[in-house]
Amino acid sequence: MIPGLLALFFGVFWPVAIWYFERLLDKSDEPLGILSLIAFIAIWLSRRTANGAACGITIPLMSIVFTLVYALSWPFAPKLLSAVFAVMAIGFMISGNNGRGKLDLGSWLLLLFSLPIVSSLNFYSGYPLRLVVGQVAAPLISMAGFPTVADGTMLIWADHIVQIDAPCSGIKMLWFALFIGAVLSSMLELTTTRSAIVLCSAVVAALAGNVLRITSLFFVETGIVSVDPSLDQFVHQAIGAIAFAISAGLTTFVAFRISRCNKQSDEDKSTDEVLENSTTSVLSSENAFSRTFKTPRFAALIAVSLIAAVIPAVASRTGDAAVSTRDFPGWPCQYDGAPYEQVRPSKADAAFYQEFPGKIQCVSQPGRRVIMRWVAKPTRQLHPSSDCFRGLGYEIKWQPLVTDARGVRRSWFTAQKDGKRFDVKERIYDMKGKNWTDISSWYWAALLGKTAGPWWSDVEITPI
Repeated sequence: MIPGLLALFFGVFWPVAIWYFERLLDKSDEPLGILSLIAFIAIWLSRRTANGAACGITIPLMSIVFTLVYALSWPFAPKLLSAVFAVMAIGFMISGNNGRGKLDLGSWLLLLFSLPIVSSLNFYSGYPLRLVVGQVAAPLISMAGFPTVADGTMLIWADHIVQIDAPCSGIKMLWFALFIGAVLSSMLELTTTRSAIVLCSAVVAALAGNVLRITSLFFVETGIVSVDPSLDQFVHQAIGAIAFAISAGLTTFVAFRISRCNKQSDEDKSTDEVLENSTTSVLSSENAFSRTFKTPRFAALIAVSLIAAVIPAVASRTGDAAVSTRDFPGWPCQYDGAPYEQVRPSKADAAFYQEFPGKIQCVSQPGRRVIMRWVAKPTRQLHPSSDCFRGLGYEIKWQPLVTDARGVRRSWFTAQKDGKRFDVKERIYDMKGKNWTDISSWYWAALLGKTAGPWWSDVEITPI
């Protein structure tokens, strides 16, 4: 019966399932969700076997609620948010029919981490994380005898400026630290409060590991510590691996340390009781939220499921795609001080055009191709060029930020696939001369009112 119910849900959430597999296949996001999904399934099956199957099939109320929310929000919600609603509905169904093995906090996090969220985390959290790391790293470097100040995401010492760029935000390290914390919390069967402590320590450990990495790289980038140029890439990777090992080690230590604590204070006990009771009241489907197939709740589930299955087929998404372009001033006559020729987008440019809520065109100059984009308001659909190239199967290798003869800074990476290599440089700027090298920092500046639209983005693609 359980596989039948899960099959029903997967049939209902068919648009999310299609989106999920497309994201896995197009490589526009890191495929880390598969690792989390495998861990979740392994833990759930082991608990189900140990505790025995639940008696009868139950219909959790929260599964119905999240299915309805999914259906009603589908026409305007981002696909990732729709996927979260779908996962929550499925999760409550699994938890409600797993006997005494209810989903704990760690299992819920693993289930949510099975979604392709790394790209979105980079977009929304990359810049704030770099700000935090810079503010912590600057005093540490100063304590070592090199007076350094943090200016935004830049570390400044004397006449040396080291930019903490997008790849150094530490999002992957944070993801893995939380993943390790979630797995250990579930395997050690920690209480809700103790699981929360482990997950919070994972966040702190990830930040500490990234601070260590940035601080170490500062000494390398400024030449304080001399490194043979041929070993530069190896040194960068080794520092990152050591920082990650420290982060993972701290998370593991805290998890096992907490699991060995047999005594709790009265305050912890009372907190645990409140949280466990609330969790049980929501997750349990054997009591207040449980019914068999012969009750009205099953009829409600079927009705809501039909609504959720039909709405995506007839609804059209709005939102960012509806950004007005009536104020578009027209394309400039020149780019970088030289004339250009408008060309048809190539296959490598196609990802830039998908659901873009503004104006976009592809132009050609001798030796390079340029994608020019114009947007009127902050939008998630202004994708980083690295995501677009990953979506086409290119291998990305980040390079240091580059500054041209006019003092304009751009992010820079190389993209390689099937023997073809490209240098790709990108920036975002407004009409008042403000310039950003990555989408996350631009988005937060726009969101906080530090810049006013419209904005322009140019991506220079040069064959190597």
